[in-house]
Amino acid sequence: MSFGNSGRRRLISVNELLKRKDGEGDLQYLRRLVYGKLVDRTLSDCDYTELSEAAFGQPYQSDVARRMFYGARRTLDILDHDDGGGDYADEIDMRISELRIEQQRMRDERAALNKVVREIARQRELSDIIASAVDKGDLPVISLDADEDICADIGDSDSALIVSLNDIHYGAVVDNTWRKYNPEVCAEEMESYAKRIIQIAKTHGTRECIICNAGDSISGNIHRSLQVSNRENVIDQVVGVSELVSWFIASLAPHFDNVVYVSVAGNHSRIESDKKKEIVAERLDNLVGWYLEARLKDVGNVTIANDASLDETIVLFDACGKKYALVHGDFDGSASTLNALKLMVGAAGEELYGVVSGHLHHNKIDTVNGIKSIMGGSFLGMDEFCVQKRIVGEPEQIVCVVDGNGLVCSYDVALT
Repeated sequence: MSFGNSGRRRLISVNELLKRKDGEGDLQYLRRLVYGKLVDRTLSDCDYTELSEAAFGQPYQSDVARRMFYGARRTLDILDHDDGGGDYADEIDMRISELRIEQQRMRDERAALNKVVREIARQRELSDIIASAVDKGDLPVISLDADEDICADIGDSDSALIVSLNDIHYGAVVDNTWRKYNPEVCAEEMESYAKRIIQIAKTHGTRECIICNAGDSISGNIHRSLQVSNRENVIDQVVGVSELVSWFIASLAPHFDNVVYVSVAGNHSRIESDKKKEIVAERLDNLVGWYLEARLKDVGNVTIANDASLDETIVLFDACGKKYALVHGDFDGSASTLNALKLMVGAAGEELYGVVSGHLHHNKIDTVNGIKSIMGGSFLGMDEFCVQKRIVGEPEQIVCVVDGNGLVCSYDVALT
């Protein structure tokens, strides 16, 4: 539909009238809009809703805005016929300023409410993922008979194994010159890793196994490159890695008096792709521990320590009388942060001996400010990110033998 030149001129004229002029105060501007609509009719074709946004700072429904305009006109008429109009004008300006402050406060409250609504929506998303995992079908209960034959090879020393299970990145698919990785390869390498752990336990006569999952169990979807390389969606990743880790724990259980699983979430499992907007508590790795607890409830010598957290990023566990902290590593990569972590654990009433972490995809043991730092590698190996950044590394995990005096020795376990 064409309005012709006269229609365009009228539209330009209206737009110009709605603009605030240089040096025009709030009261003057309001007067011009109200009189333009109700008195001299220069704005008669403008909708009340459109005018209310210009006059009062936000659009109101047409009937509400119309009443506001008539009320404003009556007030302006009083000012025009009152000798003390100057004082009234000042008061009106003050009231308009107060109204705009109140409008801003309402906007802030609305933004805060929207944030709460988003957080509730995310929590419901987590619930939906849990429900989806449960609805996958009736999974058989994993149960082991701890008879004398099965437990005949359990050692008799007072040592324990700290076993890393870091950065599995289940769901990622890598196929390049340096690495071939997918869920099937992951399962094969986890099986060989379990066999190597049993050999180490037999060598040292170890009776207890503490499995430390430092996070990034799933590949997640936090980067566009991951969305391309991931074969499963995040729900399938959570279920797939949970089943795999369930099998891993069940395979180790007969060879120890006690198996303890502790875990912390990694950055790759966050729901919010924008790191600045993420809520640390909302990480999908947290679902794995819940899944394992239900899956392994009938395995008598397995403990899934889902309640060992100081907070969402720090988990404390005991090994042969020494206190260790399990962290992912994205917040605790420097000497200063490790020292701060020691102070934080001390403030919680515990004396920290060591920190177990992952995140950087290679094995490393160090002593930093009196803290034993144990960092495990990854299952992933050299993915596209490593190739682009020229980072060379092998898929590996670390197994440490500890006793009442602390770290005895460690094993770098290559997964390929």
